[in-house]
Amino acid sequence: MALIPAQRIFHYVAAHPTSVSKVLQEHFKLSQEKSAELIELGSIYLNKKRVFSDVSLPKSAYLRLHLHPKRFPVQRIAWNSVLLKEGPDYVVVRKPAGIPTHATVDNAIENTLAQVRKALNLELFVTQRLDTPVSGALLFAKTKKFQAQFNQWLSERKIQKTYAAWVEKECPTGKMLHYMEPSERSPRVLSHEPKAGWLPCELTVLSCLPKVVEQKNLYELKIDLHTGRTHQIRAQLAYLECPIVGDRLYGSKLKVSRKEEIALSAIKISWPSSETVEIPFPYWDPSLIHFSQ
Repeated sequence: MALIPAQRIFHYVAAHPTSVSKVLQEHFKLSQEKSAELIELGSIYLNKKRVFSDVSLPKSAYLRLHLHPKRFPVQRIAWNSVLLKEGPDYVVVRKPAGIPTHATVDNAIENTLAQVRKALNLELFVTQRLDTPVSGALLFAKTKKFQAQFNQWLSERKIQKTYAAWVEKECPTGKMLHYMEPSERSPRVLSHEPKAGWLPCELTVLSCLPKVVEQKNLYELKIDLHTGRTHQIRAQLAYLECPIVGDRLYGSKLKVSRKEEIALSAIKISWPSSETVEIPFPYWDPSLIHFSQ
């Protein structure tokens, strides 16, 4: 069959016993190298479960195939150098911008969790998430017990998370409360008034400092995040007409050299037992900004 570039998901039901690699090479006309790459990335599902090897397929086996997985530049990162702090139950790393926190539906390998697991030779578990274009402090649990404890602290609002952001317009300071439509679609839609089923989004803009970059006026914010909705900081700042530099999804007019990055970093995380991890200043490099429209 001819592959349609815009189509990302394909389906196949085996008419006779075969193997994953044979389906990829004979039915979808992929090279042996490309077939091996897709299997390694975890882009193939057998009966709704990922496969990471060239397994045999009985008749009627069902494959879901992500033949054009989104790729992420994990090779450019020195993963042994991202560790910020390690404790008996956790590690905190400096997540690079442009790399997902964890596996995506079509790529299980090119993400922060998988790469840190490999670099540190540790089994790790997700406790929090940063959007793919966001950098900064990210905590992984070493045990399921600590993962559950951290999740409980999150639900009890005992975790303090501070962010730094560069924005295009001056932003008011103080506590901000908005409400987010319960939808998986992006950009996320907000309201300043409560609506049935909409999720509260709360943060505090601690400071807004003017910065001049190439004779252009920008502003650096420090923000305490109180709730952890998807895209929350990005959506709230855009709602305030102060989009984050490089965040084209939320209305930024400026570009960043690395298109997978925006000027938002998680700079500090604190949790009970007086544990605090802060990434060193500067949090983000303004030389990455492009002012050409």
